[in-house]
Amino acid sequence: MSIPKTVFRNKGWQVHSWNYADQEVQVLHQEPFRLSWVATQLVTYVFIIERTPENYQSILDDYAALREFAGQHKNTILPFTIQCGYALLPIYVGGPFSEELIADVQETYCKRWCVFHTPALLERNTGKLYTLQEKSFWGCIYRDYIESAINETALVLNENQTVGIV
Repeated sequence: MSIPKTVFRNKGWQVHSWNYADQEVQVLHQEPFRLSWVATQLVTYVFIIERTPENYQSILDDYAALREFAGQHKNTILPFTIQCGYALLPIYVGGPFSEELIADVQETYCKRWCVFHTPALLERNTGKLYTLQEKSFWGCIYRDYIESAINETALVLNENQTVGIV
């Protein structure tokens, strides 16, 4: 799948290439600040990973590397946890995905001390997106933004899958 870097840059994302797990991962990066978020900044990364995870644990196994990348590439001077949190939004492009994996992605909410880790699965052949459906109190002020970032990224990837824009 070609990643439409220009399209994402035009939407306000910084685009990074990252060599992770023997593949090139495209990473979208924004650092929005909203007064409605209790005057906080959410350093956001959407990781586009072309791989079909075996199970939810294999997604969790990626977390430490994603968190490290985020810590090394943030632009803000705000210290982590003080008016600044992270949203790590890996989108695994592949498939077909097992029903168990889909259920785990839709039902498992993990929050780790000011880090919102919300994985998604994007089926390459059908364009179907699976992501968190469970609603939790934690992170509720960021929920619409996180859902929008995941959905809009998947939409752009699906629209440009056959076009080959780079």
